[in-house]
Amino acid sequence: MKIKDYTKEMVDEKSFIDMAYTLLNEKGETMNLYDIIDEFKALGNYEYDEIENRVVQFYTDLNTDGRFLNIGENQWGIRDWYSVDDIEEKIAPTIQKFDILDDDDEEDKNLKLLGEDEADDDDDIPAVTDDQETLNDPEDEQVEDEINETDIVIDEEDEDDDDDFDDEEEEEEYQS
Repeated sequence: MKIKDYTKEMVDEKSFIDMAYTLLNEKGETMNLYDIIDEFKALGNYEYDEIENRVVQFYTDLNTDGRFLNIGENQWGIRDWYSVDDIEEKIAPTIQKFDILDDDDEEDKNLKLLGEDEADDDDDIPAVTDDQETLNDPEDEQVEDEINETDIVIDEEDEDDDDDFDDEEEEEEYQS
């Protein structure tokens, strides 16, 4: 039976992973994960929130089911379509080989370490430019000197009784 002939009840009962295998076999080509999900949504007349849990399980199954192969950029195919050499080419990680330096290599002045060539290009850049502030900026000290002690107001409240004044001057200032 073709996937287009599935009824809503069949889509409800069948797992997405099995439906994906049928769909990919029928199409005969890789498909994007989201296109596969859209196909299932259309078959069952679902909204995404109705099948969200099934989609999460489907993605897990795609990654663990040996019948499927992710060839990159969310494109999925059936593993049987590819030879072993094709699979190695499509999914094998790029391995970079690094040699371990020995004592002789460390003494070699012509040997460049990884990333050294990029640092050499930046030799003409000054460490500090004119528009950068330094920690010993004389302007900072002048700002501190500009504050007068008479401008500082300290509000002290007497905890015992707010109406009592310690000083006659305070009482006069308060009343005026």
